[in-house]
Amino acid sequence: MTSYTLPIPELKRLEPILEELFGYRRAMFENELLNVYRTKYPNGISKEVANNYMIACPFLNEIAVDNGAFDYHRYAPRPASTSMELDVKSFIMDTEHEITIVLSNDTILKQLDKLLQDYGEKDSSETIRTTLLIVAAIYDKHVKEELYTEITMSENTLPYLQQVRPEMLKLFELLNTKRYSPSKKKELRVFNPITIDNGVKKITLDNSCHWLTDLLDDYLQIYLGVKSLEEAQAELKEVYAEKKGRKASNVACNLIMYGTFHLLQKYSSLKTKSEQIRMTLDYMKLLFEEGSYNVDENSTNAAIAYLVKQGYKPQWKPKQTEDYNFSPNNQSTEYLW
Repeated sequence: MTSYTLPIPELKRLEPILEELFGYRRAMFENELLNVYRTKYPNGISKEVANNYMIACPFLNEIAVDNGAFDYHRYAPRPASTSMELDVKSFIMDTEHEITIVLSNDTILKQLDKLLQDYGEKDSSETIRTTLLIVAAIYDKHVKEELYTEITMSENTLPYLQQVRPEMLKLFELLNTKRYSPSKKKELRVFNPITIDNGVKKITLDNSCHWLTDLLDDYLQIYLGVKSLEEAQAELKEVYAEKKGRKASNVACNLIMYGTFHLLQKYSSLKTKSEQIRMTLDYMKLLFEEGSYNVDENSTNAAIAYLVKQGYKPQWKPKQTEDYNFSPNNQSTEYLW
């Protein structure tokens, strides 16, 4: 284990890069920033200074949203109760102090310096070196399950991701699989009849006026949140199909691969994409176990291009949930279905 002292102005300078390319959030280093505050300001700060950093903090975390008949009672708007508190992180980020970052890899600094040297990268502003060091610290927290993310875990999170969501995907697939209509001369969704069999009794419904499929469509729009049949089928295949051997996709690997490549593309002196990809892969060797990601240059190039095409936005997830998706249309962290 080793520690690295980072000037706060330097971290603040790099925050836009870290946020754009690596899904950074200031709260990821909240403990380090709070330690600086407690050490440097044991008696607090003056009221005049504090007034510039006061923020309203709600008592209730659950967002009040009315998404319709399914969840009116769950999301009925609640009175907002807030209190004014000192935003310690923002205050400390405006100071000239330093934070101490702890890393598990004792030799990460030497390895980073050697990596830059091997590729002839001078990095005079140390943008690349310091950014990659911070990313290594973020990944270290992720592995230890100590990393702040914007995803809140509840007792329903894993059951939703591992059991309920794949069933929702199958239902969405059923509802959106089309059949050719000779009269219309095109493929159409099949709305009726619908047969339900619970093992004891079987019934067939005409689904008159599409009452049942409309309800299911609305429900899945909220709690599943996929946009197309192709998207649902891809998720079933990539996330829930039985995997043999190495995982088909590693979310943390993809995030760091994407961010490192674009960091080098924007800030390094490397002229060719091939060099940028090779250095990206060599950096990933410092963080990930051998065999946990694809080291082929062509495959890496294709993977990055795919992420760009999909409009990829880097976001860290809790390690237990990193391989799964949530519904983008459900703002609740408690009611996932």
